[in-house]
Amino acid sequence: MKEHLFNKLASFASIIIMALPVGIACFIFGFIYLDNPCAFCWQERTAMILVALTALYIVRFGLKPKYIAALVWLGIYGAFMASVHTSINLGSDIGQGFSLKIMGAHTYTWALFVFVTVLIVVALLMLTLGNKFPNNGYGKQPLDTLPKVACWIFLVVISGNIVQAFTQTGPLPFVGQDSPGRVSFNPQYMSWELDHWPTYAPNARGAYAIDNPEIESWQPTEAQFSDAPRVKLVAEQVLPSEISGRVTAIDYQAEAGIYALTTTDNWVYILDKQMQILSKAQIDGMYMLHIETLHGVAFTSTNSLLVMGFNKAWVELTLDPTQNWEMNYRRFNQSSDGIGEIARGQFSTVRAKTSYSLALGYSSTLEQFVTVTTRDALNEHLVLSRFDRTDMTLSAESNLQGLPALPQVTGISVQGEQAWLLNNDGSEVLKLNLLTGEVAPMAKLAGTTNPQGLLVQDGKLLTISQINGQNLLQTYVM
Repeated sequence: MKEHLFNKLASFASIIIMALPVGIACFIFGFIYLDNPCAFCWQERTAMILVALTALYIVRFGLKPKYIAALVWLGIYGAFMASVHTSINLGSDIGQGFSLKIMGAHTYTWALFVFVTVLIVVALLMLTLGNKFPNNGYGKQPLDTLPKVACWIFLVVISGNIVQAFTQTGPLPFVGQDSPGRVSFNPQYMSWELDHWPTYAPNARGAYAIDNPEIESWQPTEAQFSDAPRVKLVAEQVLPSEISGRVTAIDYQAEAGIYALTTTDNWVYILDKQMQILSKAQIDGMYMLHIETLHGVAFTSTNSLLVMGFNKAWVELTLDPTQNWEMNYRRFNQSSDGIGEIARGQFSTVRAKTSYSLALGYSSTLEQFVTVTTRDALNEHLVLSRFDRTDMTLSAESNLQGLPALPQVTGISVQGEQAWLLNNDGSEVLKLNLLTGEVAPMAKLAGTTNPQGLLVQDGKLLTISQINGQNLLQTYVM
């Protein structure tokens, strides 16, 4: 590649970046349409300016490995920031998002396109160089016309950005708004914010991190409703020692006369009325969709059921004599004959996006699956979500109503439009209206320790505790 052509291309690249994405954002969107960038926008715009400046350095001082490294670094950094920015609204309805649109795509989406293009151009450049860098630097010689134009465009555009940044965002320590606002040179309407300095945490999600529910570490606390009647423990049955892990959920299929249990070791057990194991499968939570520890189970028919991890990822299972482990090798770590996997998926929510759920039920009346979130350090509400069985998509969602505080929900039993929740705090059972989200007291359970799972059956309450390493099915009379 001839040196003068290389310099023209580098100058032209600098002009394109400064005049189009950076210049349009500053002068047209900023000073004409009064669109004020957010903190993410400033990160992306700064990276673009540095890419253009690096191109000018290459023109003046020649192409060197450090400039290639700078372009790669800026491309990766900018693409990362644009990806994070874009991901905030990837799941939004069509046309929704922040700020203005160009050809139907919001500006931060175009930022991702720009940085990916930078990386592609750098890769193509390295492919065409051969084994040595061109001697293209002007050094102390006067610049030609196109590099001069590139420098002047850079100075003009950077000046406009300096004015916009220092008037609308403010000098350090101010770092930018959380969402785009209106540009104004009236100090009364300027918004200088300190809220968005980065925070660091052992969890990669940072400020949005939610600790996994560690049921073994929970300690008994007071019940939500002190005036709820106390029901008596009338039966206690030791579940088979073959069951691996602590039982986390239970359901019953009346027509077939079978129970289903899930455990902390991701086992699903099908048992008869005498609690003898009929079939079992250990779900491989790393296959395809990531499924966390199982904490929910719900029958949908005599031979089909759904199990759910606490991250609201689910597996649909079938009870079929023709199924065996060889057929389900990629889905199960282990299994007996008679149980197989049909499908996997994830429940997507709105209010419950940053919450885990330890409760899954199914209403045959509504033909909907039901989940209820559990307490965590980030969210101020527990959320009831209902999903249509036909497409597993969210049908309705509401915050739970009528609670004096947030309970630790570890089980649910559903019948029609009514549900019962197991509150691990105080070993308490609550009534829940699935249509309104209204919660009312029902009963307090005596003699149970850290109960998991709930089943309302024939006027009885069934839950499971683990005492001295044994899973105990405990039955209470309502």
